[in-house]
Amino acid sequence: MSNYIRQIKKNVWKWENENGLFSVKKYPTVEHAEKIRIIHHKLHQLDKSFILPVLESAQEDFIIQPWFKGTHPVDYGSKTDRLEVYSLLEQLHDTNKFIKWDNQKLLQPFDLFAKWQNRSLKMKEISYFVEFYLGEKKTKMLLHLGDIALKNMQLFNNKDTTILHGDVVHHNFLSNEKAYKIIDFDLAVIGPKEMEEILWMHRVLPAINYDIFILLSEFPLLEKVATKHKEALMYPNELYREWLYAYALPLERKQKFIDQLIPYTNKALTEWPKLCYNLGRL
Repeated sequence: MSNYIRQIKKNVWKWENENGLFSVKKYPTVEHAEKIRIIHHKLHQLDKSFILPVLESAQEDFIIQPWFKGTHPVDYGSKTDRLEVYSLLEQLHDTNKFIKWDNQKLLQPFDLFAKWQNRSLKMKEISYFVEFYLGEKKTKMLLHLGDIALKNMQLFNNKDTTILHGDVVHHNFLSNEKAYKIIDFDLAVIGPKEMEEILWMHRVLPAINYDIFILLSEFPLLEKVATKHKEALMYPNELYREWLYAYALPLERKQKFIDQLIPYTNKALTEWPKLCYNLGRL
C-alpha cells in the first residue's frame, strides 16, 4: 500500500499508510485536542456507533481517526437525511442520562442569547457593508428582525443540560449506504438540548423553503420547542453568520461568495414574513 499524506484544509490531512486511511487534524492547543478525546472516550464507553474512533497519537495536539470511506455530507433537502440526523442528535443529547457532561472541565456552558446579542451588534457594525450589496431597505429589515426576536425571546431552562455538538451544519454529518456519523466536535458545549434543536431547525428551514409545518409534521416532538421558542426561530441567525463570514473573507474570495449570498438572502427575506406568521399560529 502507498504511503502518502495530502492536505485537505489548513489543519486537516488525509493520510494513507500500511494500516489504512486516516484523517489527521491539528488543534491550536493540547487542551482543545484533549476535549475531543474526552468526548469520544465517553461516547465510546456507551458503545455509540455514530462516532468515529480516536486513535493513539504521540503528538497531543493532533487527533487521528479512521477515514470514513465512500461517504458524503448529508443533504438537509432530503427527508431521509433529516430524519437520520435528528435521530443522531437525539441519541447524543440523551447521553446525559449516563454521563455527567457538566462535570467535564473542558466543556463550557453555552449562552445562546448572549451569542446572538453579540452577533446582532457585529451585524450593526458592518451594516454599511451589507447595505452596499442589499440596499438600505433590506439591510434595515434584516437588522430589525434580529432586534425584535431578541426583545421577545423566551429564556431557556438550564436545569436539564447535556452535551451539544455546537455546529450542526450539514457537512458535520456524513453518510454512506450503511451508516450515518457525527464528526467534528470542536465546538461542543454544555446546554439544554432545546438550544441545539433551535439551531438545527435554523439550518434545515432554508432547505425546505422555510416551511415550519413541513418540519413539524416530520418531527412532532419539535412542536413544543418551536411553540415555546418561536421568537428564537424568528432570529435570522443563518443570514447574520453568512454576512459576517463574507465581511471577513479575503478580497479575492469575497465577491464570489457574495454573488451566492445575495440571492440566498433575498429568498430568506421574502419568506420570513410567512415564517413569522406561521410561527405565530402555533
